[in-house]
Amino acid sequence: MPYTFRSFRKPHVSKIREVTEGTIELRKLMGWSGQGGITTPFTNSVSLISHFKRFESIEEIDQHFEKMSSNKEVGNKISELNSYCDMYSNTVFEVLRSPSGPNFENMKKNKYVIQFWMKAKIGKRWDLADAVIKNSVGRNGNMPGISVPIGSMEPGDIVMTLPFPNLSFLPTFEESKSNIKVMESVQDFLIEPPKRHITRLMFD
Repeated sequence: MPYTFRSFRKPHVSKIREVTEGTIELRKLMGWSGQGGITTPFTNSVSLISHFKRFESIEEIDQHFEKMSSNKEVGNKISELNSYCDMYSNTVFEVLRSPSGPNFENMKKNKYVIQFWMKAKIGKRWDLADAVIKNSVGRNGNMPGISVPIGSMEPGDIVMTLPFPNLSFLPTFEESKSNIKVMESVQDFLIEPPKRHITRLMFD
């Protein structure tokens, strides 16, 4: 079962560049360069910067971070980055379905990511996941990935993610009617309407 490890930071407004550049340096120290990527603010109102890496098992994550815990350079860089931020958190996501299609096959051509975060009612997390997997639709042969954080997260319990190369990939208001089926299929399982965020995507 694959997993994605993702770190989130909310930088001070004047420190977005420093946190972005420092994240690239941190990933180099961790041996993550060329694996996964970095997201930076675009239309996400909370202005988060994140970086992520995929692991093929939870044991692989354990082994990696046991090794990193004794790396003083990594610890110092994390402390430096966090001094520029109002918030920092690490999250592990279980991948229920990987994204697929032309955009994912040539991942480094993508410049943006769109994500739908959904927050389930108590006891409805599994029903919500099943409905999203069954009814989510793709665009131009690209199917979104579906993942779930292994711990609680304020933004939501289920995340639908799709990378894309340019803004013209996004559907117009009229074309977005194709999402009606999935939205109708999940409405009974949600506490509130899904939140849609678009972020810039970078690769190191």
